[in-house]
This record gives sequence, C-alpha cells and structure tokens, in this order.
Amino acid sequence: MPPGILVVDDNADNRDVLTRRLRRLGYAEVDTAADGHEALAAIAGKSAQGTPYDTVLLDVMMPGLTGVQVLERLAADALLSQTPVIMISAATEIETVVRCIELGAEDYLPKPFNPTLLRARLGAVLEKKRLRDEVGRQLRHLENELAEARRQQLSMVPTEFPEPDPNHPVAVHAVMHPAREVGGDLYDCFEAAPGVLCVAVGDVSGKGMPAALFMARTRSLLRASALQHAASHGAPPRPSELAAVLNRELCKNNPIGNFVTLVLGFLDIATGRFAFFNAGHPRPFRLTRGTAPQEVVTRPGPPLGILEDVRHADHEIVLAIGEALILMTDGLPEMTGPDDSFYTMARIVADLTALSDAPPSAIATTLAANVLAFAGARPAADDVTVLALRRLES
Repeated sequence: MPPGILVVDDNADNRDVLTRRLRRLGYAEVDTAADGHEALAAIAGKSAQGTPYDTVLLDVMMPGLTGVQVLERLAADALLSQTPVIMISAATEIETVVRCIELGAEDYLPKPFNPTLLRARLGAVLEKKRLRDEVGRQLRHLENELAEARRQQLSMVPTEFPEPDPNHPVAVHAVMHPAREVGGDLYDCFEAAPGVLCVAVGDVSGKGMPAALFMARTRSLLRASALQHAASHGAPPRPSELAAVLNRELCKNNPIGNFVTLVLGFLDIATGRFAFFNAGHPRPFRLTRGTAPQEVVTRPGPPLGILEDVRHADHEIVLAIGEALILMTDGLPEMTGPDDSFYTMARIVADLTALSDAPPSAIATTLAANVLAFAGARPAADDVTVLALRRLES
C-alpha cells in the first residue's frame, strides 16, 4: 500500500508545488490542508478509518493554528501523537523548528524546497515509520502470545476446590498472582489416594518464560509421579521418595541450572497427619483459632534441580480439627513497597492472627490482597502464591 502523505500550508502555491514534487517522486497518495484546523480534522479522520497518514508535511507559520499549536494538539492525543510530522520552515524560523522537534516532529524542510533534500528526508522518515510499525506489530504479536501463555499457565493449577463434606472434611483454597505475564510459582492440590490429599507450593528460580516452563515441568512431574506411585503401590510415596524422583528428573537436561524450592506433603484427611518435605522453601504456618500463628519449624533441605544425589528428610505434624495450614512463597514477605521497604514476615504473622477464624478462601485471598496493596502502583517484584487448608469436623 503506497504511503499516505498530508501537505499542510496556508499558501496555495506552496501546496501545489510540494504536491507536484511529491508525485514526481512517486508518492501518489497526497492530500492537502489549508490550515491547522483542516489538518487536525484530516489526520483524525484518517486515523479513525484505520489508515493514518504515514507523514504530515506541516508549515510552521499559519494563521489560526500555527504549526506549533497543531503539534501540541497532536501530542496531547495518544492516538494522533504517533503521526510522523516534518516541519516546513523558512530560514528565519529555525528557533521555532527546534521547539517543534522538541514536541515530537521528526525533521524539517527549509523553503524553498530542494527536491534532493525532500526525497532524502521524506524517505528517512517513512523508513523510520515502517520500522516502528513493524516493531509494533511484533510487540502486539508477542503480547498476545504472552497473554495466551499466562492463560495456559494459570489453567495448569486448580482454581476450583471441592466443597468439604462428611467424607471429605477439609477446606482448601489457593491463589497465584504472577508478577509478569507468566511466572515461576506453582501450587497443586489433588487426591493422591482415597482419603489422602497432596498439596504443594513451589517457587522456581528466575523470572519470565524460562521460569514458567520449568514451573510447568515441575508441576507435571510431581503430579504424575505421585499418582503413578499410588496406582502401582496402593498408597502415595513417602514425601522424601517423591523429592528424590523430582530432584533426579529436574537435574536432567537443565543446562542453565534452574531450580525450584518446594514444600509438598500428604494430608491424611481422617487423622490430620500431614507428612511433608521442604526443599529450600519458606516454612509453612500452622493456624489455631484464638492463638498466635505458629511457624512449622523444620530444617529445609536444598532446592530441587541443583545436585542430583541430595536427600530430603520426611517431616510430620498432626493437624487437629479446626486447625489450618498455610503455605506461601517468598513473594509475600519480600514484596517491596513504594519506599523500598519489605512487607516482612512480621506483617504476615499479623495478617494470619487477624485471620485465625477465617475460612481458607478468605485467608488466601486476603493475604495476597494485602501484599499487592502494599506494593501499590509499583510493579510486583515477585510472584505471590498462597495455599490454605483447614481441617473440619466430619
């Protein structure tokens, strides 16, 4: 499609000369405007049609609206500000031209018009616009792909949780807020065997797409390994056995050395026994109504995916009826506010204290909301993920 050009000049002879020269240079799509108001109307009309001008040749000195005022109005409009403008000026107007360049004009042409200079400067401006348009198309394509990647990643973690009933007296809820389009946090919650619930929260090193792909790999491995073992042996594996499998597989084909911190455990719904391992992850919290939150103090093992031969210890607690367990990533206490201060674990404890009687849905959503509100308009520095469960009376 040939480039569209608008010539703006209050002098009819100047418009005619410039239009004829442009057509001799091969530019067939040339429109004209006699003043600033006509120019703004023409530019807005073409942009509204989805065929904006590729370049506007704009006279500096005009009655009514000057070239500077036209530029100011273009700059104030988010859509029209993208229109490339070349100023047309007399030699005595150079200081005004400088002001126009500061307002966003691409270049200027002195009067009288020199055909060679016109061809060179117009060609350069059109080429820059072509490149900008191509970059814009590629950016939109990338943004669409990242948006779809975000949807796909969020679809990998459960967003609906079973309602508790006498046969399943436990309530679970989790939320995940990636800091970028895609993130490296993960959580999962599924029945690994009848009456046994597997829950996990993890955090992959790094950010962006590499972390998201490693997150997907980790989540798929942990679920497949746990379910395969349960199908073969009639029961889920010990947490340390599952940690060994995950660590061994994540160490393979991992040239850039990604790793994941992970808390994963199996909850026996009937007894409240929670057996788990901790691979370098923030410790869980135990929440009892009417008492201060208690950190589940265990010595974390190393993250998964670094050293193939490491071992992880099995840990165990028993949740009483009414008690809750909270798993989270370090994106919560390490969230930074506008003054660069951290949210801190002390604030997390205060939040949990206020939520000691709350259902898991309120615990998870409120913790995440408080942390994100603390960041304010500042982009989140890390992903935010919380999983909460509470054992109920059957």
